[in-house]
Amino acid sequence: MPIDRRTLIQRSCLTAASFAAFPRWAAAGLFRERPQRGAADADTVLVVIQMNGGNDGLNTLVPFADPAYRTARPLLALPGSETLRLDAKSGLHPSLASLYRYLSSGQLAIIRSVGYPGPDMSHFRSDDIWESAVPDRVEATGWLGRALKQIYGEDSEQLRGASFSGDVTAFHDVPVMSDPGSFRYYQDDPALAAALPAMLTPTGQPNRAYVGHIGELAVADVGVVQQALAQYTSSVVYPPDSGFAGSLQQIVALIAADVGPRIFFTGQGGYDTHSNQLGDQAKLLAELDQSLDAFYRDLVAHGLDRRVVVMTYSEFGRRVEDNGSGGTDHGTANLMFVLGTPVRGGLYGSPPSLKDLDPDGNLKFTTDLRAVYGSILANWIDTDPKPVVGDFPALSFV
Repeated sequence: MPIDRRTLIQRSCLTAASFAAFPRWAAAGLFRERPQRGAADADTVLVVIQMNGGNDGLNTLVPFADPAYRTARPLLALPGSETLRLDAKSGLHPSLASLYRYLSSGQLAIIRSVGYPGPDMSHFRSDDIWESAVPDRVEATGWLGRALKQIYGEDSEQLRGASFSGDVTAFHDVPVMSDPGSFRYYQDDPALAAALPAMLTPTGQPNRAYVGHIGELAVADVGVVQQALAQYTSSVVYPPDSGFAGSLQQIVALIAADVGPRIFFTGQGGYDTHSNQLGDQAKLLAELDQSLDAFYRDLVAHGLDRRVVVMTYSEFGRRVEDNGSGGTDHGTANLMFVLGTPVRGGLYGSPPSLKDLDPDGNLKFTTDLRAVYGSILANWIDTDPKPVVGDFPALSFV
């Protein structure tokens, strides 16, 4: 349940009669009056990135030497000479030059053939499964929400999550900050900006005094977020005209200001490449590559790179064969990137087999997404993964 500016205004209008049911952080301030964090200043941070639409993993980590790849994709197969070669059989897409460099230097892990039992090729259902980590039923809570609730309980005095993608299932079960860049009140209208604090001035009536108090805290909390964003400076140049890159830049600002969130969620759209895949995917992967490179260098410049790990996912991969229209249709298993100074770089999981396919002709997964999530929870977030995602073998990428 994300908390955006509308929600904050609504909560400022609650009456004293609802005080008993009101979360403790609402009366204390989301950010402004939190306790000293002390050792928690070194909390690890996770940034989750959705490559929305279903990225084609086979043209991201390219099995160019496999005859089945070339046969299945007469219009889309990338020759080995155009890839960033990893070995004699595979290479990265040419748009991923920075990620190739991080893989070579040990800061990037690529986890291959990730999926879940009974794959669903609907964007909406598969996305819910990836965000809930519950493939066998519709689940109202998200894996990140359950993890945060397990760590901080019901009475967190801070918002520990922030979403730049609106209301995402992944955070369901805890309150999160939604779209931090929009945490503002009438800043472009001086008259309204002055009127809001005046409306919240205590009048001596208990109910209205309480409403005023909550409203004042909401306005103050907005000020903390805006101050964090305004005070951030960096010499790192991010890709221009990219909302995705802009969200990563704001994440650095919020981590540097230590305003509370420990898990961030953002996304990059456009990967549903049913046509014009060669051109569209090249542009998308270049934006991803350049944005992540800027983000990582920015973390290093601020001395934050040892605290932060980035994980990408896409709700599914694409079918093995091209569709005859210069694209690919919805598939199943896919790859994930994990980037950061603490990461043990390299290739994890089995490469996808283009010959041993499932009954529908799609790639079989060999690494359960819950094993990846569980490894992040246990080895990076430092919480027991079993109540959150179940019991799966841990991977050693972090």
